[in-house]
Amino acid sequence: MLDILAFGAHPDDCEMFMGGTILKMKALGYRVGICDLTRGEAGTYGSSLSRKKELDKAGQLMGLDTRLTLDLPDGNVRNTEDNRLQIIEVIRRLRPELVFSFADLTMRHPDHYHCGEIVRESVYLAGLEKISTHSPAFRPSSFVGFPELVMTQRPDFVIDISDFWEKRQEVIRCFHTQVTQPGEDDSNAKTFIRSNRFWEYQEARGGMAGALIGTRYGEPFFSNAPPQVTDPFTAFKKELK
Repeated sequence: MLDILAFGAHPDDCEMFMGGTILKMKALGYRVGICDLTRGEAGTYGSSLSRKKELDKAGQLMGLDTRLTLDLPDGNVRNTEDNRLQIIEVIRRLRPELVFSFADLTMRHPDHYHCGEIVRESVYLAGLEKISTHSPAFRPSSFVGFPELVMTQRPDFVIDISDFWEKRQEVIRCFHTQVTQPGEDDSNAKTFIRSNRFWEYQEARGGMAGALIGTRYGEPFFSNAPPQVTDPFTAFKKELK
């Protein structure tokens, strides 16, 4: 059983968009897992084999309690009954209280959009007993969405990840076929995330999200239900770290 389960369309999605939150939740003692829907085989750089080695290294660095990789086709993730049943089974088997995936926003990558759509629907459907899978029915408490790299809307809440920023960046660098390393020449880069500008965007995203809550770095999230606040003084006090 897990406390938190994050779904990404590709290896590295969860690290890039909520890696700091995962590190923070692990530091707080929660059981956390990731499920990647594809092996990332359609990416411009790397292969399914090299990306498996990278995600294993990243998972170890984050201290994940479990990581699963499904075999949906990279570049063709779609909301089908078969795919929903696969996600429902993962949710029922791991029984997380909180599920993260892509928010219901305009997405640059179609796989990201469909990943979020499938997972959102499956969080509800997993609780219906008449939908048959290998594991018994179970419905998580909540679904929380994260945006892609560029924030186009004001988030519903932001998690302070200031203390975990450097380790978060180290985790992302585990995907060495996908991103540049410090000092690496990117003049022949074929993709945006393989350029040094990607790191500038990461810095800007983290800094802007942090600025919304008065911290150095943050990660933005969206939710259909407001989060529970037990101490409004602590929740709304802003003090730049």
